[in-house]
Amino acid sequence: MQISDLFPVCADKTCPQVGQHKHPTESQLELIQSGDRYIYLQGGYGSAKTLGACAVGVLLSLQIPGNRGIVIRETYPKLHDNTQRVFMEMLERAKIKWRGRENRDGWYHRIIFSNKSEVHFREGRTVRLGADYGWFFVDETSEVEEKLFKNLQARLRLPAAGPYLRGVLTSNPPHQNHWLHKVFGEDPGSFTREVEVTPGHFEQTTFRFMQVSTRQNPHNPPGYLADLLTGLTQAEIARLVEGGYGYIPDGPPAYPKFEHYRHVGLPQFKKEYPLVRGWDFGFRHPAVTFHQFWRCLKGQIHWSILDAMDARMVEAVPLAESVLAYTKTAWPTLDPIMIEDVGDAAGAKVSDTGPGPIIQLASPPWNLQFAYKKCEIEPGLRMIRDFMSLAECECGQSRFLVHRKCRYVVEGFQGGYHLKRDVAGKLVKDEPQKDGFYDDFMDSVRYTAEHCLRPELIDANLLEALDRTDPRRMYKGRDRDPWRAAVRKIMQRAERGA
Repeated sequence: MQISDLFPVCADKTCPQVGQHKHPTESQLELIQSGDRYIYLQGGYGSAKTLGACAVGVLLSLQIPGNRGIVIRETYPKLHDNTQRVFMEMLERAKIKWRGRENRDGWYHRIIFSNKSEVHFREGRTVRLGADYGWFFVDETSEVEEKLFKNLQARLRLPAAGPYLRGVLTSNPPHQNHWLHKVFGEDPGSFTREVEVTPGHFEQTTFRFMQVSTRQNPHNPPGYLADLLTGLTQAEIARLVEGGYGYIPDGPPAYPKFEHYRHVGLPQFKKEYPLVRGWDFGFRHPAVTFHQFWRCLKGQIHWSILDAMDARMVEAVPLAESVLAYTKTAWPTLDPIMIEDVGDAAGAKVSDTGPGPIIQLASPPWNLQFAYKKCEIEPGLRMIRDFMSLAECECGQSRFLVHRKCRYVVEGFQGGYHLKRDVAGKLVKDEPQKDGFYDDFMDSVRYTAEHCLRPELIDANLLEALDRTDPRRMYKGRDRDPWRAAVRKIMQRAERGA
């Protein structure tokens, strides 16, 4: 049997032998030839992920007598309708003989090859792993918990498999906050993790993250890709077609006026204006965004988001050290006096565990002088939405521009930061969903806008009128308490009115 026998007849119109031979796609061949212990294949809809992973399982079973593998999907209906069906069709296509056991609902959940290799089919939500395995394949892994992957790792120890132990995971792109992102990282490629198993003795395990696009699958029916692309936003294409990590819309975007062509670009740093760092503290996922607010020759205020960074499971001090080091690297000639730090008043609270991060970082050696205040959500959302809705400035430059390298900030504006899903018959509050990822970036953006944008949007004449009503100004130079005098005057007027 040839490897090509496992795959359908070539349907690639650019191939000179289209319809006359069989072959795996480039990504499927890479998957089959990979020598890494754990492989995660992430791809867009219809990118032939399942087909390639099934081929790995079939080949490992045929090449290693007595091997034992397991194929898992979240539920039995999903397993039968797609994953196991693809596996069994592959066996039929290659004319591989097998015997079935454990027949339930018309499906065999254990098959045995002539070389005594076995393949088990189980649903992820109820599987109980008792046997040792030489390989496993979890389809649509984003649907299952990390605990299942850990349990499978513990059972990947079948002696018959020797050095060919393999774990294959496939999935449509999940949220960046998903455990797959934590385990396999952001960028495609192979990497090695070294673990100290006993004092002084280290062992290595290899991982590979692969990303595949729908465009690479020639077996999709004519018009499939065109239908898939119709109506998708740029962010949705990046996730659902190209196979990149991304947000999964679960409600209307918090900033519906955000438009990629208007609000994403390459803003330039202006050395004559301060660099503002907006901080959203939190141990699980803190975020910091870097901004500038400046006025053009027409006297209009402009807002640029230049960069962003985040961390996971980090206290305030190591976060600050990372931010300060990055700032020096990104803007090496910037005078520290031209840097402002802002945040929410919650970061300055003192609790049983000690002072908040804003107070903590105000002491040496950090000496960060934060401007902070209570930043209400709804007024901040409204202000930023109104600013995005302003007409183009006469100077020709965008009033609001996010640097295109700030991927998660852009995705947050596009809909990663979204309101709660509408419920029929119920009034939904204008309150964004807390997801532990995008909301942290967007909170740091909102805090910065409250401190730096709101004062710029208030009319100067109105500010002067308000200042004239300040008792400290009304009674300046007089030998009495301005606040007490103001209250007394208000009471006298009230009595006369009564």
